[in-house]
Amino acid sequence: MDTRQSFFRSPASKFVAAAIGYSLGVFGLLKLSWVEAHAVLPFTQWQGRLATAAIGAPALPLDIGLACSGTDAFALCAGAILAYPATWRLRLGGTAVGFALIVVLNSVRIGTLGRAAASPLLFDTLHVYLWPAFLTLAIAGYVFAWMRLVNARSPAPLRVDAAVARSENLTSRYVVWAVIFVVLFVATSSLYLRSSTILVVAAFIARSAATALRVAGVEATTSANVLWTSKGGFEVTQECISTPLIPLYFAAVMTYIARWRWRVFGLAAAVPLFVALGIARLLVVALPAALIGSPLFLIHAFYQLLLAALIVFGAAAWRGGADPRRVTVIGCVLGALCAYLLGPVYVGILSSFAIDVPFNDVQGAMASLPSFQAGFYVALSIAMMTALSWRAFATGLATLVVVQVAAFIALHALSRVSDLTPHIRDVRAWAIAAPLAIAIMGVMSHERPRH
Repeated sequence: MDTRQSFFRSPASKFVAAAIGYSLGVFGLLKLSWVEAHAVLPFTQWQGRLATAAIGAPALPLDIGLACSGTDAFALCAGAILAYPATWRLRLGGTAVGFALIVVLNSVRIGTLGRAAASPLLFDTLHVYLWPAFLTLAIAGYVFAWMRLVNARSPAPLRVDAAVARSENLTSRYVVWAVIFVVLFVATSSLYLRSSTILVVAAFIARSAATALRVAGVEATTSANVLWTSKGGFEVTQECISTPLIPLYFAAVMTYIARWRWRVFGLAAAVPLFVALGIARLLVVALPAALIGSPLFLIHAFYQLLLAALIVFGAAAWRGGADPRRVTVIGCVLGALCAYLLGPVYVGILSSFAIDVPFNDVQGAMASLPSFQAGFYVALSIAMMTALSWRAFATGLATLVVVQVAAFIALHALSRVSDLTPHIRDVRAWAIAAPLAIAIMGVMSHERPRH
């Protein structure tokens, strides 16, 4: 068999692709402005207080901000665990333990950096060299240990001794290669973190992301290695490109590709691969912010639509059967079509009964809520069709209409007796919660399929 074909079609290659996808997804979620402001930053500052209580006050004042959050490390850890073939209970449990481990290590890192702040040489050594290497090795070691534990808990009939022995041998080889490349990665960090060549690559990534944004209809420009949109600048530095994923990728190439010709090809492919990942990473951060300036509904409902699509995908994956990605696309397309067709109908009905939104709805959240909920419910029902009968679907749709009417009546009654009005984020949360709750109740009324 062709080594190239066997590698790119192997479970290992699928795992790598899935791990990259999950890592980008987790990274993008944690980089959302609302999540950063209301979750990541407060939690990072809490870690700073924890570090002070456990290790002592810093020698000099430290600015503990988003750069100290450890979100990159968690995204890599979560991506590898979520992509591994195991039950979702084990994956979520492994991710939770990994999160706790990173919180502990990151708190210790903040504490030691604070104590070393009075010595610039010691601070730089810890901050640039030692802690990145230790965090990478610790997270890699935890992920490998979790994988071994999952393999050990696999059902006995599915485990073939020869295959298990070969898998354990490959795992051991991978750990050795990973340690070697991580040590080299850290030892040479003074070269690439200040390299003008890497800075040129950073500028190329910024220009490529700007081109992609302009193709999507978003105004974007660049200045050297900074991407500018209507919402501000996004700087690409050498540190942004030099991800700890690089030595782990090199270790995978040396472990899982047997022929040296394809090893050389795999190592050389790291350049375009990680440049492409750098562009994707920058778009994940810049695109949602850049959309604040696009057409009204897409601007303000961007995250609402994204969350709805993720929930539909989760429902399709839980459902089993056909490819959940294909089911998600079908459900979202039909749901969007339903919302588009029902929008004018809802507006006509509300207008005929002289029903309007009883508060300032400049974002159109309440005006679009009925048609969005109907489309979202249709998409969810398609994703869960094996667990949801047509009778349950019709009952749920009728229930949703009744709930929508009741919500408008309640809002009008509330507006007459008080000045209290719902926040836009509450309206958007209700837009997701009501169809989801009705769909879940419909599934619970029938036997859940056994996987």
